[in-house]
Amino acid sequence: MLTFSVVAALCVVLALAFLVTPLLRRPASGVSSETANVAIYRDQLSELDADVARGTLSRERHAEARAEIEQRLAEDLAFRQATQVAEGRAGRRLALALALLLPAAAIGIYLGLGNPVALDPAKRLGMSEQEAAERQKMLDLTAKLARRMEEKPDDPVGWRMLGRAYRAVGKMRESVRAYQRSMALDPRNPEAYVDAAETLALMEGGRIGAEAAALATKALSLDERNEKALALLGTAAFEAGDFKRAIELWQRLREFAPEGSDYARAIDGGIAEAKRALSETKGGGAAAAAGPSLAGSVTLGPGMAGKAPPEASVFVFARAVNGPKMPLAVVRRQVKDLPFEFRLDDSMSMVPGMKLSAQARVIVGARVSLSGNPVPSSGDLEGATEPVAPGAAGLKIVIDRQVP
Repeated sequence: MLTFSVVAALCVVLALAFLVTPLLRRPASGVSSETANVAIYRDQLSELDADVARGTLSRERHAEARAEIEQRLAEDLAFRQATQVAEGRAGRRLALALALLLPAAAIGIYLGLGNPVALDPAKRLGMSEQEAAERQKMLDLTAKLARRMEEKPDDPVGWRMLGRAYRAVGKMRESVRAYQRSMALDPRNPEAYVDAAETLALMEGGRIGAEAAALATKALSLDERNEKALALLGTAAFEAGDFKRAIELWQRLREFAPEGSDYARAIDGGIAEAKRALSETKGGGAAAAAGPSLAGSVTLGPGMAGKAPPEASVFVFARAVNGPKMPLAVVRRQVKDLPFEFRLDDSMSMVPGMKLSAQARVIVGARVSLSGNPVPSSGDLEGATEPVAPGAAGLKIVIDRQVP
């Protein structure tokens, strides 16, 4: 918001320059009038001298008339000088009043009609003072690391650390660029590839796009035991309907999971889901695997527009009423697309094994993420429906509250 403040201040200064400069400048009209009056008096004196020369005016009368004209001229000049001084003082007083009142009026109008909270990042994100201080500390450390990397740009490990720092503060695009620098310096290290792929997936609401899949594939070619790459590529295969490939990748990933751990159970659930999807696809086609859908619209509630930047991400998701908070299905759009229609089904699942169609009741929500991260954080804007059954249509979600 620093840019906004600077631009606003410049606009006020320019407005003052246009208004105040003429008031501080000495009026020029009085000079031309004064000169004209002097010329008139000079002509009158010349006529007196001519009358004396012609003998129509005595020298005594000439002296009296000349003294009278000079007196009127002196009085007239004194009056005009006093008037100009008074006008100059009035102009300066008006200029001073404008210089004080115009900025105050501009600030008052903005406080009354604008969105002053947007000038304070901490308030805009709905953070407490402690949270704001911690975030600022992380931002300062990230900026310090970024300056260090500009001074020592040949350190691939440093660029990878910077990529992780950027991701931690929600700067996803900067994070990807830092990972790309690390890849260029150390093209045989799989970590930068898989971290960049994971960041791109987060930017897409958990979905594995073509670029993320290509990076994960490169990482796996460099390290066939890379767990992140196996997980990402398994999810990408599942999303693409290649359930056989998903099963193969997740079975390889399962070898690294400790028995009885939540990690192992999640992988087992994904494998089981992929096997069911493969069976359903063989029996009734991909459409059968999609299951019942949820459809409706998303709009911004009153007073929310000023808190939602046009480029901010909007995540629409469904989650179980009773159970994990992990979304069962999700789609991603942007604030500038609002209002928009949506549709959710099993093909949009973020975690194989957790199906929308397997739930009796779900809650459908929408969240404006100011950081671009699908994980909710303070300051995000959201709205949700009451519990509904899969297959419901005509749902209306109004984003009308801020995450505390």
